Amino acid sequence: MSLDEIHDLREKFGSMAERLARMEERQVTLIGMVERSLSNFGDLSNRVTSLEHLKTKMLLVAGSIGAIVSVVWDAIRSRLTQGG
Repeated sequence: MSLDEIHDLREKFGSMAERLARMEERQVTLIGMVERSLSNFGDLSNRVTSLEHLKTKMLLVAGSIGAIVSVVWDAIRSRLTQGG
C-alpha cells in the first residue's frame, strides 16, 4: 500500500467519522423532540382527564338540582290544585 492510498483511506475514515457524528447529533435531537412530545401529550392527557372529572361532577350537580326543582315544583303544583 502506498502513502497516497493510506492518506486516501484516512480521509475516507475521517469523513465517515464526521458523518457518523452528525448522524448521532441528529438522533439525539430527534430523541429530545420525541421526549418533549410525549411529555406534552402526557400533560394534555392529564388535563383532559381532569376536565372529564369536572364534567361528570357538573352533570351530577345539574341532575341533583333538576331533581330538587322538580320535587319542589310538584309540591307547589299539588298545593295550588288542592287549594283551588
